[in-house]
Amino acid sequence: MVSYKKIMKSALIRKPAKSILSVFSTYRHGNKATLPFKLKFESSSICNLKCKMCPLNTGLNRKQGFLKFENFKLVFDQINPVYLNLTGIGEPFMNPDIFRIIEYAKSKKTMVKFDTNANLLNQENIEKILKTNIDIVSISIDGTDKKSYEKIRIGGNFELMKNNVKEFVRRRNELKSNTKIHMFFVLQNNNINNLPRFIELADELGVDYVAGSFVVTLGKNENQKNKLLGSMEDVERLINETQELIKNTRAEVSIGPLIEYLRFNGDKEFYNKNKPCYMPWYSVFITWDGWVNPCDFSCDNEVVFGNAFTQPFKEIWNNQKVKEFRKGLLKNREGIPICKGCGVDETYLENEFKKISLIPLIKLSQKNEVS
Repeated sequence: MVSYKKIMKSALIRKPAKSILSVFSTYRHGNKATLPFKLKFESSSICNLKCKMCPLNTGLNRKQGFLKFENFKLVFDQINPVYLNLTGIGEPFMNPDIFRIIEYAKSKKTMVKFDTNANLLNQENIEKILKTNIDIVSISIDGTDKKSYEKIRIGGNFELMKNNVKEFVRRRNELKSNTKIHMFFVLQNNNINNLPRFIELADELGVDYVAGSFVVTLGKNENQKNKLLGSMEDVERLINETQELIKNTRAEVSIGPLIEYLRFNGDKEFYNKNKPCYMPWYSVFITWDGWVNPCDFSCDNEVVFGNAFTQPFKEIWNNQKVKEFRKGLLKNREGIPICKGCGVDETYLENEFKKISLIPLIKLSQKNEVS
């Protein structure tokens, strides 16, 4: 996950009015919301790898393809997001329009990010992506050596990935580019013993930021064989070793929720059932072919509100389906299949809301909106 405090700081400079409106709309978390602050637009549902925990490993019920520039522009211009994430379940570098899409979004003062497995991050793509001035490129790495990496990221090449990332960092530094290079890992039963090594690998590669999460059900891939369920030996030792390494790492590390999850003694299937999520108020996920979902955990169109290529986005964003979903999420997260057990915990947002409520003259009422 990206630090939203940093995003908000940048957003207030880029698009102050839209940022402030989104903050207060999310703070109220009523059944209606202003246009989303964040747009997660799937640039591709086709990938060069077939990772064990990915829904592509078990197949999708929906069609696969690439986001076309014309369709992207149609929706982007209606939303004018502050923050755009071009990640879906596929590999962005496989989309022939990806660089044009990024350049257009950047021309509109939008912060842009995408995630890649870096196997296609060759010299040509390094030059092209840095030329777009993209804000963040996140490298998905789920193994710290050839054996663990290639067992999880099926079809991937560990040494190729490492060399590509190192060259990306080197070239970014040489050009004095402002692009931030992140690293993200999904902890699962095949790589949990490598947890401390992920921190060491981040330093070896020279990335700026490290985050991680635990594996969850995605589409038809229930990930039962991959999940971190039940008791695990030496977890506390792994945590302590990791935290010691974090003290001396050059990269910024954000894995607090993951550490909390590892220490959780109850049923991890329902780990976050009482934790808040406000994403449907400030964020939306749209598939490459236009289907509007509450977030990317609805990766196989489990919860669809409409199609942004066939009707105006404003008509979809606060339609009855969306309003009912928001109300249901506030009342019973466990009652929504894609929401129970997912990795999102926005308790930190609730803490920020408390600060907002202390501002003089702020008289916003949540109760009237939720009823």
